[in-house]
Amino acid sequence: MSRTNQRHTINGEITVHSRFTTRRLTAAAVAGAAAVAVLAPAASAAEFGPQQGVQTVADQAAGKLPAKLTVGSYVAYLKAQKTPEAKSTLKSFSALPAAKKAKFVGYLQDGKVYGSLFKQLNGPLNIPVSQVTSYNADVKFVHNVSSKGGLKGGHLVTYSATEKIFNIPVTTEKLTLRYEVVKGKVQRNARAQAQVTNVNAAYAIKGGAVKVAVKGIARADVTWKATPRVQAVGKAVAKDQAVTGHTKTWTAQLIHG
Repeated sequence: MSRTNQRHTINGEITVHSRFTTRRLTAAAVAGAAAVAVLAPAASAAEFGPQQGVQTVADQAAGKLPAKLTVGSYVAYLKAQKTPEAKSTLKSFSALPAAKKAKFVGYLQDGKVYGSLFKQLNGPLNIPVSQVTSYNADVKFVHNVSSKGGLKGGHLVTYSATEKIFNIPVTTEKLTLRYEVVKGKVQRNARAQAQVTNVNAAYAIKGGAVKVAVKGIARADVTWKATPRVQAVGKAVAKDQAVTGHTKTWTAQLIHG
């Protein structure tokens, strides 16, 4: 029987979900814990103000989130991560002028921005699709679908949705569906994998179990939950990502959960 694996790389920690097992790789657990701590950076009160980016002992004891993300706390957060994505983001972010750094951090913790990353797509197999939706002049959402297959044999559909700020990738949610077609019919041994790449320190993003079903067509679903790490973002956001595949066509979507 085929296995369905879900691999998440979130804030330096990798979680693998399977239809049969769930195991956590803790090699980067220390970095993950440090990432939470750096949201209360050791920077001057003059930069952040008395309630911005600084937690008191009482706040920490009560589990209170920092008021907001700042340029200083974001740099500290990225430095604490040990992933290639965080390293690349730090390099690109550091090259921005001060005004853009401030806007970048503002977009990270604006709940309306991440909450606008949605799309519905469809098309024929073997033809790649890439669509860009502009939130504004600074923020863009990039949707990519790749697929392969024919009348028989192995088929593959991958859909990724990426938020970019000043052309720097911040969050990517990706879902891959694999299935087989025999004598013009989709077989029941479909499998899927979901992965999130997140360098937005204002949100912690985790996915639920990947669900796969075959009823004439193959379908994979996963629900992403973005939990606030700072008060400024407001409420948590849930999204459902789905991919379907048939003998000649596919559909993909990212919608409100």
